[in-house]
Amino acid sequence: MAITIKGTGIVTTADFKSVVWTGKTKNGKAVTITLPNAINMSNIDLSFVEKDDTVAQLVFSAAYDNADHMVSTAGDYEEPWTITYAGAAADTASGTILLGAGVVSIGGVDVALTRGGSQFTVEREFREINADGDRGVVKDRVVMDASRATLTLNALTFLTHMADSFPAISATATT
Repeated sequence: MAITIKGTGIVTTADFKSVVWTGKTKNGKAVTITLPNAINMSNIDLSFVEKDDTVAQLVFSAAYDNADHMVSTAGDYEEPWTITYAGAAADTASGTILLGAGVVSIGGVDVALTRGGSQFTVEREFREINADGDRGVVKDRVVMDASRATLTLNALTFLTHMADSFPAISATATT
């Protein structure tokens, strides 16, 4: 049996998946980062180097729900990501050290091995509402205009997950 992977050229709602990084702190408490509706819009870029393994970099961007986003006003919607920490406010600083190793799942399926780990980033654009005579930032006159959350992983095992990892891809088992 073989698997044939090909591009379909069409992005569908099925290409948006829940992407979750699960790890732990130094004292073993669970930490989960969730992008409930994410898509990988990066290119398929595989380097074939002698005496080295091929690692695919997958960059998943959290997506806002179009229906909610179109009717919302400033301050009326939440960013599409969460961090859940199984700790307590009284935890010591050393107990809240986040370890780098973790597991990434795409659409509820663990994406096996990574090399070079994963990275979570939230890029935000803030705008100051300035008035004549302002000497700097003024409280209550700062607005967040944009937010983009991404989870990047360097997947060492990705061939069996390509249809889940990239949009507009199909994988078909053939005999």
